[in-house]
Amino acid sequence: MNDETRAPATHTGLGIAREFVRAVEAKDIEAVARTLADDARQLFMHTRSATTPDGVADVIDGRTRGFCVADMKGKREVLAYTRAIFDKFTPLLWRDHTWRVSPDGGELFFHGIGDMVVARTGQPYRNTYVIRFDIDEGRIVLMAEYGNAFMYAGLGVRPNGAEFQGLLRAMGRMVSPRLSSRSGR
Repeated sequence: MNDETRAPATHTGLGIAREFVRAVEAKDIEAVARTLADDARQLFMHTRSATTPDGVADVIDGRTRGFCVADMKGKREVLAYTRAIFDKFTPLLWRDHTWRVSPDGGELFFHGIGDMVVARTGQPYRNTYVIRFDIDEGRIVLMAEYGNAFMYAGLGVRPNGAEFQGLLRAMGRMVSPRLSSRSGR
C-alpha cells in the first residue's frame, strides 16, 4: 500500500513505527523508549511462513497467525529485551524494508530480512521478520513480531531476565482463558 495517500493519523503512526526500527538499528535505547507507551507489549510469534513472499502476505492478511513464544509486558521489559538484543548482535540491521498500512491506518506492518551477526560467536543471523505495530496516542502499544523462533533459539544466546519472564508468560498464554497463544494480541 502506498502510505503517501493515507490520512495524517496514518502517517503519524507509520513515522513512529519507522522511528522504532531506526532506533533499534542505531542501538539508541533512549530513542526506542520515546516510541513506546508505558504499557507497551511485545509478542514474539513463531512462524516459518514469514520467510517467503506468500508467507509474508499470509501473516499480514491474518491467514497465518503463528504461535506466541515470548510476551514482553510493559515498557521496562520491552526495553530490557531491546538492550539485550543490542548486546547480542552487531550489526543489528534489517535489509529490504517494506511497509504496509491497512486502509483504515489501524495496522502497520514492517517486513525486513535480518542482516545481523552474533556478537559472541561471529555467526551470521538471517531471520525474516514481519512486525505488526499498533499505535495509540502517538506511542507503540503492541508489537507482534513474526519470525522463525527456532532459528533464534538455535543461536544459543542466553536469555536475560526480561526475556525469561517473557518466555514464561508465553507459556501461560497456552492455558489462559483470556489470552491467546495464537492471535498475536
